[in-house]
Amino acid sequence: MKSTVGENQSMLTTSFKKLSQATAVSALGIAMLATAGNAPAHAATLTTFNLSGQFVPQAISGSTGVAVDLGNGNFLGTYEVDIAQLPTATQVNLTSWLVNLRDTSNNILRTFSSSLLGHTGQVVGNNLVFTNPVGVNGNQGIENLTLTFPADFTGIPSAEAFGQRFDSLLLTSNGIAAGIVNVSSATVAPVPVPEPLSLAGIAVIGATGLLMKRKQKAPVA
Repeated sequence: MKSTVGENQSMLTTSFKKLSQATAVSALGIAMLATAGNAPAHAATLTTFNLSGQFVPQAISGSTGVAVDLGNGNFLGTYEVDIAQLPTATQVNLTSWLVNLRDTSNNILRTFSSSLLGHTGQVVGNNLVFTNPVGVNGNQGIENLTLTFPADFTGIPSAEAFGQRFDSLLLTSNGIAAGIVNVSSATVAPVPVPEPLSLAGIAVIGATGLLMKRKQKAPVA
């Protein structure tokens, strides 16, 4: 039985829709791959690192304040830095950071954060340094978490600190209140990031699935 003109037109319309969908997916994939390939190279040098470490069991003799409470405690957090500037620059500001210092009961006693006013985070030579201004009952002071790494420190592929400490200094009406607790171990390692081409591929697969789903829901002519 011969197909009618209307049936032929319907078949052509259906074929054209299928071709258009396939072409759209291919174009989307090519565009995303091209975009990923042309991404500015300097953007890849901003790298996020995980940071973790442990304090020694006891603060230095004569210490007061939070340093004493951090004995046998730990610290955990992240920071971001432009590694293209390391290790040649002698001082590089971190772009962001968040590090929590905890006691043996896992209570957060101090937080170093780029979102808090006056806090600073830097790589100074082979040292990673976080600094907080502090004020207690009208008294002013400063607190630091300093970690020392081997020469040419960048944090990649990972790095083990071999020293340094948390220290605090508070000026009070009765004199100076200070505390130091040393760091027993510390590690930094870059956070894994998916390759740009992999992200583009995932997006293409997602777009293909979306079009197929729409096709399945479309009413049959």
